[in-house]
Amino acid sequence: MPAMAERKPVGLGIIGAGRFAAFCLPAFAALPEVRVVAVADLDRTRAESIAPPGARIYQDFRALLMDSEVEVVVISTPPYLHAPIALEAAKAGKHLFVEKPLALSPMEARAVIATAERMGVKLTVNYVLRYHPLHRLAQMLVRSKVLGDLVYAALINLATDEGLSPDHWFWDLRKSGGIHIEHGVHFFDLVNQLVGRPPSRVEGGYQRRADGRIDRVWAVVHYGEEVLATFYHSFGRPREIERTTLKLGLSFGEIEIVGWIPTKLSLFGSVEEDKLDGLRLIVGEPLRVLDGANRKIVEAEIAAPDRQGEYRRAVQAGLLDLIEAVWEDRSPQVSPADALQSLEVAWQASQSFLPL
Repeated sequence: MPAMAERKPVGLGIIGAGRFAAFCLPAFAALPEVRVVAVADLDRTRAESIAPPGARIYQDFRALLMDSEVEVVVISTPPYLHAPIALEAAKAGKHLFVEKPLALSPMEARAVIATAERMGVKLTVNYVLRYHPLHRLAQMLVRSKVLGDLVYAALINLATDEGLSPDHWFWDLRKSGGIHIEHGVHFFDLVNQLVGRPPSRVEGGYQRRADGRIDRVWAVVHYGEEVLATFYHSFGRPREIERTTLKLGLSFGEIEIVGWIPTKLSLFGSVEEDKLDGLRLIVGEPLRVLDGANRKIVEAEIAAPDRQGEYRRAVQAGLLDLIEAVWEDRSPQVSPADALQSLEVAWQASQSFLPL
């Protein structure tokens, strides 16, 4: 097998040329492992505005799927189109990098996964938070058990609705699936990975605006009797004060991660003295140690101030992982099973308000 440096760049085709694609495409094009060969969008002018020089433009995504130079397809459309396009792309033999969620329902997602398996193509979902250094640090801390067992997780996501007009697809449950499915899957996936197993029970609910739009949702997710997780999302704040906080409670401490794309992780707790070296290996210089009655009190604050840079690098890391999974014939880090499991949680949390 040739070394990675000797491989030809992978031909990338992007379906959907909206705002997120406009952010991702330059990040993808900067990777030496990638060559953006085609962009498809119903709005040709919009596709042309983000396509790199030399890339072919298609208004029909099916024409892009027929392009022999396209090896990996990025699906960056509104959510209700993810599964139908992914099914056709898999049948065309294209590897799949799908913007979250994989589908609007577990049934649709299973059909996509089965087709990808049958066609021998790799499939992943763009869960960028998995690749962020602060979330990876939190996972290392939880798995090390240096602060004991994980016992709860609490997400509060106070997001902006600026740019979401009343007729935007985001508010249409038949196009977005609702907040849990369109947005919450990121965090359901994170907590599933932290706990290390699927939930045993999921409850959910919602609140509406006067005009009928569902702009606030909640979920309570049980992992047996060991871990309880709560999730609250609202979309209505001014952009300058939107805020996301994920708190992780452990037997002997807590971790707090601030920011949707996080910029700060704080740690506080107590450890036995013989575990200090292990904690230092994970946290590094920011760790502060104070004397306690029987255990050492520890605290730390780690910053990741380059928010947009980390976001860009996380998007790149997800695509690179898919490409390497193709080259190495392995599952991507965000596996199809992970995508399905997080969607199932979101689906169950949304049952009280999903359209019949």
